[in-house]
Amino acid sequence: MQKSKLFLSKKNPLNISHDECEKFYLSYLFPNYWFSWIIIILSFPISFIPRFFRAFFGKMLGLFIYHTNPKRRSIACTNIKLCFPDMHHSEINNLVVSYFIHLGQTIFDFPLLWWRTNKSLQSTCQIVNSHIIDEHLQKNKGVILLTPHSISLDFGGRSISKYPIISMYKPFRNRLLNWFIGKSRSKSSDNVVVFPRENFPFKRIIKALKKPNIFYYVGDEDLGSKNSTFSNFFAEQKSTIITIAKIASLSKAVVIPCINHYSIKENKYITYIGEPLKDFPSDNDLANARRINESLELLIKRDLTQYMWSLRIFQTRPDGIDYPYK
Repeated sequence: MQKSKLFLSKKNPLNISHDECEKFYLSYLFPNYWFSWIIIILSFPISFIPRFFRAFFGKMLGLFIYHTNPKRRSIACTNIKLCFPDMHHSEINNLVVSYFIHLGQTIFDFPLLWWRTNKSLQSTCQIVNSHIIDEHLQKNKGVILLTPHSISLDFGGRSISKYPIISMYKPFRNRLLNWFIGKSRSKSSDNVVVFPRENFPFKRIIKALKKPNIFYYVGDEDLGSKNSTFSNFFAEQKSTIITIAKIASLSKAVVIPCINHYSIKENKYITYIGEPLKDFPSDNDLANARRINESLELLIKRDLTQYMWSLRIFQTRPDGIDYPYK
């Protein structure tokens, strides 16, 4: 199978040639991609209908997923039970329903990212505490924005697109959708490079972060035991990636927690920038993992309904602890 390539704007923090990025192939016109083309074509008019209608249809989609996908519903319930063992069953159910409604509404908003210009999208995005990022970049320091999997993660990436950004993505199995969605993360107005996760250029990123660049890093996934250690995530032991501590140590970049949520009151996607992690990293991997999870917990608590609860975040288990997902 052909390996996924990076996505990048012509102007990018690493000065990588545009020839190296993911391209469109004529094979994407073959019949096995026709259903994907239907999705792409239908997404265009959706991106231009009023928010009220997108929210309504998104809510219906979210409730449909909740009622017809017991697998994802069960994963979400299991994660919440493990994180909040004292939460009542009715509270868990209400949280899961709200989560799927937000998920459906965000799915209906994704076409905005695919079809609308960056200028148009910035009117739907807002950054809170952007001065924290600016202050460190002005000191000629690299910045690691540490974020969890909120439902609107991609809107967070779009909101900070005025900065020089380095990020990663998990490739879609569908090559056409991978190309189509990936190119929306590297618009012509951006200064960005997005690497496929399986081709993570550790040394290049460390070098880049010795300059005033930003690494937009999702730090809550369970990627197995490699480069990880177990630490509490809310009330449950979780395999926690500590690569971020190594990158911060070698590059001297500052680690700043952030998260994106949709605000009904503001009718915008809000990226909240938290205070930088002080005295991080330490020489203790366990302490670093706990600091990472503590910062992610605070971000997630800002709106529990918009965290990606349907991910298998407790897939890797400590010895003797049963696999929680049926």
